Amino acid sequence: MKRRGERRMLLRSRVALITASIVALAIASISTATYVATQHNLRAQLDEMLLSGWPPPGAQDPALPKPDWADLCRAVNQGRPLQRFLEGVQLLKADGTTCSPAGVDSVVLESSDRTTRTVTLRDGSTQSGTPVRVLLGPVGDGNVLAISRSLAEVESTLAGLRTVLVVVSVLGAALAAAAGLLLTRRTLEPMARLTGAAEEIARTQDLELPVAVSGRDEVGRMGRAFAAMTGALAESRRRQRALVADAAHELRTPLTSLRTNIDLLARSERTARPLAEGQRARTLDRLQVQAEELGDLVTELVVLARDEHELEHADVAMATVVRQAVRRASSRARDHTFDVENVEWSVRGDAGALERMVLNLLDNAIKFSPAGSVVTVRSAPGRISVADDGPGVAPADREPAFDRFWRAPAARALPGSGLAIVAETAAAHSGRARFEDPPDGRGALVVVELPA
Repeated sequence: MKRRGERRMLLRSRVALITASIVALAIASISTATYVATQHNLRAQLDEMLLSGWPPPGAQDPALPKPDWADLCRAVNQGRPLQRFLEGVQLLKADGTTCSPAGVDSVVLESSDRTTRTVTLRDGSTQSGTPVRVLLGPVGDGNVLAISRSLAEVESTLAGLRTVLVVVSVLGAALAAAAGLLLTRRTLEPMARLTGAAEEIARTQDLELPVAVSGRDEVGRMGRAFAAMTGALAESRRRQRALVADAAHELRTPLTSLRTNIDLLARSERTARPLAEGQRARTLDRLQVQAEELGDLVTELVVLARDEHELEHADVAMATVVRQAVRRASSRARDHTFDVENVEWSVRGDAGALERMVLNLLDNAIKFSPAGSVVTVRSAPGRISVADDGPGVAPADREPAFDRFWRAPAARALPGSGLAIVAETAAAHSGRARFEDPPDGRGALVVVELPA
């Protein structure tokens, strides 16, 4: 259960959660900026309202009668110019006392208020605890006038704005999470199908299960790459099984022959009835030949099982490769003559694999040509050809002759898979092998083309 929950959170829910977090952070940032800006504007408007009434009428205008600040301390306003300042006004006298009109909720003073020499704005509170914005300004004779306006309306507006912004932020984050989950689910649906296909392939080991691929985005590219990978693995498995089946079939004949001859020798020893000298020599010769054939067959199987990615990639002198292959073939077939024309040229590839390819061409020619015949070898830039004087290959059999363990009807008993190795080695070096019509119409002519 824990793994299932972790798997759900890996991508779909995780992306939705990240999306919601980013949107919530963005909304919170915008809301905070909106709140701070609104708070600043409201307080600035209140400050502007307080400053608009300063200086008080008559304080600096000689055309108006100079106000008597003692009127602030009288219980009744007599319609003098200070009347409009009675709301939230307070006089700080030079002698240290204070006074305010009757009914005014006076401001709680600070120690620095009495020494104010310039117009000053600050936050404060009244005796009843109401938050206010206070303007302090000197009015002469050491007196300081304090004018205050309540911040209750500003705080009420900001409280409503806070509520709206919090609700908008929560709803926005929830909507973003829901939309992110929905979009992520739809976007990752191909990924979910691909994951299901991969899990099904892992469970059944069936590499040929179809993989649904669509789109040109990253998920589509991943799907196509996965389909290509499973196709390559399926082809590799098919070739591996075919190789094993063919190898079992090919090994059965030499092993049966070996067992027959060994049983013949063992029975003669157990029964104390030795074979005639000539028959014993022939049996030993057959054992030696069959052991060599079995060794060659095992070597060919190893070569056929190699992957082309295991080959080296270096500059290979083909003239040297051809000379070494001809020398090895000559030591095996002393009753054949080799007519060789070899020029210097090079190929980018694996020297050992290329030499094995040329040697298999020569062995194939030796195998199907009569003793005393000539094997013609021509090596020129981009082309190697080997011709023999054997029975040749029918046109219908020329293409299948390069398949693994293929046998012509007249050569069922002959072991080996040389031409398959030739074709695969040529293909691994970006070349190809094919039969061509011999110039004189006799024998077979195999040509390998390689990029020089």
